[in-house]
Amino acid sequence: MIPKHAQSLPKAAKKVWLMYDMIALLVLLAIGLITNIFLKFNGYNPLTIGVNVLFGFILLLIIGNAILIPYRYRFHKYLLQKEAISIYKGFFLRKSETIPLNRIQNVDKIQGPILKIYHLQNVSIVTAAHAFKIATINEDVAQYLRDQLITAARQAREVDTDD
Repeated sequence: MIPKHAQSLPKAAKKVWLMYDMIALLVLLAIGLITNIFLKFNGYNPLTIGVNVLFGFILLLIIGNAILIPYRYRFHKYLLQKEAISIYKGFFLRKSETIPLNRIQNVDKIQGPILKIYHLQNVSIVTAAHAFKIATINEDVAQYLRDQLITAARQAREVDTDD
């Protein structure tokens, strides 16, 4: 269950996800066209049929992913608490990840060219065992969250070493 006071991603995240899907769609169509040119559009060749069925399946997955963006957006949230940060994802298979602040080793901000257009960043939280990501949050929120996580992690380690 996602807490009511968990932070939602900015609405621009939906546009970014749609752009990612459109880029994947264009790349898939280009690869499909080149493959069919290479196979000489021979519709009777079992290899051509198999490749086109595979491309069709991947195409349906990309389109389905694009259609489900509003639902995915609704369930992507995060919550910074006193002892931990929780990340909530998923609409069919819901996933909740809670990272104790005293386990955080590194916090990075990542911004690719598409995220830069919308002034968004990804925040990567690294522990000794795993890396977690809060995707597509505003630049100023990402900086604030990074600073808060680093400060809280330092304080949590100081409390642990005092015992």
